Amino acid sequence: MIENLRGIVLQCVKHNDKTSILTLYTPTHACLTLAVPAGSGPRARSRAVTRMPLAQVEFTCNIKPGQSIQRPGALQLTATYSSLYFHPVKSALGIFISEFLTRLLRDTPPDPVLFSYLSGALRLLDSTPATPANFHITLLAGLTGLLGIAPDVSRPTHIFDMRAGAYTPLHPGHPDVLMGERARLPLILSRLNFSNMHLLRLSRTERTELLAGLLRYYSMHLGLPATYTSLPVLAQIFD
Repeated sequence: MIENLRGIVLQCVKHNDKTSILTLYTPTHACLTLAVPAGSGPRARSRAVTRMPLAQVEFTCNIKPGQSIQRPGALQLTATYSSLYFHPVKSALGIFISEFLTRLLRDTPPDPVLFSYLSGALRLLDSTPATPANFHITLLAGLTGLLGIAPDVSRPTHIFDMRAGAYTPLHPGHPDVLMGERARLPLILSRLNFSNMHLLRLSRTERTELLAGLLRYYSMHLGLPATYTSLPVLAQIFD
């Protein structure tokens, strides 16, 4: 049966002169791998925007169970970005977000709520006029609740156990803890959202360390890598 589908593009790899392999996340089928036309010329250039990382598209497809690569109809944009690919800070954030989501969503089941959150967040990143220095921090913090790994911050103490994802009055006896002032970070992140993220004042070093801590947390709870090729660029773009 032919279905009308929506998706967020994660990556596109050229397979040969005629075909590219597109990976995207959909709210109903999770990650799909599609074979789409490559080539060159005016038509190929007009299609290129639907292959860009984080592009939001719709298409028809006859999903064939057990087939690893599907063949969709023509892809059409559902969101037209005006600055995401051109603003230097936003484009750097986009590269990191694409790399992170490619790893995160590879084994994530279909989730319409998660898809809606990501779709809205990307539209917001594109439309915001300010330099969104804390956007990636806010995105990763917000995703923990949707993925079922949100820290328990109901009873704050001076020690946060990253493995347990909760505060504790006693040291757990392993090194994966936040203590003193750093123990307040999970509580601060739990209150962070896209409306108030500009109020979080961080130096370049603090922002880099906070992101590293979030990625370490994801690594502990979801088995994701804690290092990304896009991180050195992010570390340089914020004052």
